[in-house]
Amino acid sequence: MFTRPTLYASAFVLLLFLLVLSVPAPVVHAAGSAAPQIVSAVNETDLVQLRGSTPPLAIAKFDRGAVADSLPMEHMFLVLRRSSAQEHAIEELIASLHDPHSASYHHWLTAEEIGRKFGPAQEDIETILAWLGGQGFTVNRVHKSGLTIDISGTAGQVRNAFHTEIHQYNVNGELTSPMPATRRFHPLSPRL
Repeated sequence: MFTRPTLYASAFVLLLFLLVLSVPAPVVHAAGSAAPQIVSAVNETDLVQLRGSTPPLAIAKFDRGAVADSLPMEHMFLVLRRSSAQEHAIEELIASLHDPHSASYHHWLTAEEIGRKFGPAQEDIETILAWLGGQGFTVNRVHKSGLTIDISGTAGQVRNAFHTEIHQYNVNGELTSPMPATRRFHPLSPRL
């Protein structure tokens, strides 16, 4: 039985499962879209550790062991991070949208426009989708900004793809939702 506090605490890790695609400042094309950052074939032996990807409750004293590989893991969100240059550019745009003296004042963008101007290159999204499919995940949806990908799979697929086991934890006498036991890894860091 999951209670609201433990479900909420682990939802950040399970339901909003983050894959941070670390990208250097992208080259921007004239049309405003980023150049592809994944420029070589995915190498499953060249892994990048995801910083901050270990849940705070994933500690030995709470650990009740690994869940079955067959446990369904529905609607995990992989969230891609903008480069520092893209983040700076979107912050400037947001400021101008709220500045009454700006020509951009209240000229709001759609999610698609934000994705085209400040999201990953379509080629990178396609590479990530191909990698996820190759790992056996079902892609439920790519959000309009291109920064969030909704996937479903099993605990075994998560273990194999992200090199971490999914464990159950007992915190304050209550079971949490299953969550990663260690930092996650992925082979999708851009190679420039």
